[in-house]
Amino acid sequence: MKFDILTLFPDAIHNYSEVSILGRAQKSRQIDIRAHDIRDFTLDKQHHVDDKPYGGGAGMVLQVEPIYRCLESLGLVKDGKPAFAKASARRRIIIMDPDGKKFDQKMAHKFSKLDNLVLICGRYEGFDERVYKFIDERISVGDFVLAGGELPALTIVESTARLIPGVLGNKESLTEETFVEGVIEYPQYTRPEDFMGLKVPKILLSGDHKKIEQWRQKNTKRSVKS
Repeated sequence: MKFDILTLFPDAIHNYSEVSILGRAQKSRQIDIRAHDIRDFTLDKQHHVDDKPYGGGAGMVLQVEPIYRCLESLGLVKDGKPAFAKASARRRIIIMDPDGKKFDQKMAHKFSKLDNLVLICGRYEGFDERVYKFIDERISVGDFVLAGGELPALTIVESTARLIPGVLGNKESLTEETFVEGVIEYPQYTRPEDFMGLKVPKILLSGDHKKIEQWRQKNTKRSVKS
């Protein structure tokens, strides 16, 4: 699966995506993460990507042209229109937007079936409204304020990539981890058995797998919204 991330800070994407699960998955060619610097698609020598809003107001707004030109370079738009049939294409262009749909595990599963996920990261006071003519969906990762869309984009990439077959070495990780089957995972313990008087529950040391499974089911923390 290919992830294309449009950003003003490609190094932030590269630095994170080259380590841990994402790094291993890229080395094994199960996924491909590419960061595209929006500044490379400007037409002026200063590489401006933002400007003052028409009508006045605080802050600066990201311009539509460099973002469009970047999408065009990826073959995603042409002559001011999407360059593919949205209904049939196994790709999705999404934009990080506080007014978007809330990202969750079900959405990650849906994205993991795609061939290509394109994520556009914002900065400043937001996007020129015309940018939204060239995307499929607005996504939010929560009701809080960040400086830009890079962290939300990486959140979506990692949660989606780990669902792709072969990315995680242990298949049980997908079936037992948090949010699978609508629950948050049971408490976990490891050595030492006693840390400053804080002890591992005896049942987990018993070797009785049936009772351990019953304990885990009983201590699954809470259901989540479906």
